Amino acid sequence: MSSTADEPNRHEQPLPAEREPLSERRLRRWHWRRLLRGRVRPLLAAGLAGMLLGAGGMAWQTQAGPFAPDEVCWGALSRDDLATTFRKPEDVKAVEAPVLHGGRSTDGPTGSCQLTNSDGDAWALTARVHRLDDRNGDDGQWADEFLSARLTPLGGGLLGMASDNRAWLALPDGCLGRPSDFEGPTVVDIAQGSWIGDMEPRTEERDGMARMVVKLGNKVSADLGCTGTIADPVERLPKAARYTRTEKPDALCGIKGLTLGKKRKPNHYPMITDGHGPVRTCDRNVTGSQPEQRLMTVEDPRLAAIFTRTALYEGDRVRSAVGYGGLGPNLGVFRTRCQAGETVFLVRINEGEMSADLRTLFPRYVEAEAARLGCGPLKLTLPRPGEVR
Repeated sequence: MSSTADEPNRHEQPLPAEREPLSERRLRRWHWRRLLRGRVRPLLAAGLAGMLLGAGGMAWQTQAGPFAPDEVCWGALSRDDLATTFRKPEDVKAVEAPVLHGGRSTDGPTGSCQLTNSDGDAWALTARVHRLDDRNGDDGQWADEFLSARLTPLGGGLLGMASDNRAWLALPDGCLGRPSDFEGPTVVDIAQGSWIGDMEPRTEERDGMARMVVKLGNKVSADLGCTGTIADPVERLPKAARYTRTEKPDALCGIKGLTLGKKRKPNHYPMITDGHGPVRTCDRNVTGSQPEQRLMTVEDPRLAAIFTRTALYEGDRVRSAVGYGGLGPNLGVFRTRCQAGETVFLVRINEGEMSADLRTLFPRYVEAEAARLGCGPLKLTLPRPGEVR
């Protein structure tokens, strides 16, 4: 007796040959319903389950979808930490490269983490771990963004700063050892979207960035086997920097006696670093991503190290009884030793052919700042125009 399972169902009778599509006619013998009969069915079910588990495992690896963990960026940040940056922190996706550090590596620990969601690229946030080094251009673009007057020093003896779209924190020297005179510290930094320089900073967003960078620094330090935890820095932060609307023509950047020699009223207000920290930066005439003028004093010796080669090789030589530096078409830089250690003074003008202003402003700024820091009097002798080295 034949099994009823082998009899065609009367409601599923095949169409006459002339009405049956050619593809179905050729494949009827291997219809999927036949494959699910007998012993083949449990094997296919097991294979399908394995495929689903594999897909779920891949989603977990990329930290996307319903398997995304609550903590992101090496397990340092919770979804609540992202609330000041993303409208929907629960939807944020993370793509991470683990923090790697070999005992024989000369580059220090490296790692990265990118956070994105439906808000778009303008709101994406990138966290990095890396050693500051002028060979990587950190005396250029990194300094432009992370040492701008928009950032507030974290205070409390920390080497770090934060704004509403940038923040950085150096790992303690006791964790990785003190860098050489040509190397900067290892830092954790975070950047959100494009660098914004021409808007008033937002305090709430800055506080969120400060908290995040400290949490990232604590987690990375712990993973590297270092001891100690940095407390929440927000309570000791001053107000976010604002544009100065009381600048006088004979006190540029708030430095008494600093002038271009012309009693002209400034057309734009400067922004000056608020609070005592590793740098004091004055950004003047900020339009878009760069200030037309930047006057910066790097007071922390560890941070000053990333400008060593610039001071040695930039432009024509600047002479002085102590220290060394150079003067180029739009940049003047000088390095000397002050009470806190190696210090760098930098003046940059991005207004095109403004070399005359640079030659006037640069020595006056260096001499005034050296006096403020107690390493003056300092007298600079500039190269003659057209003089080579």
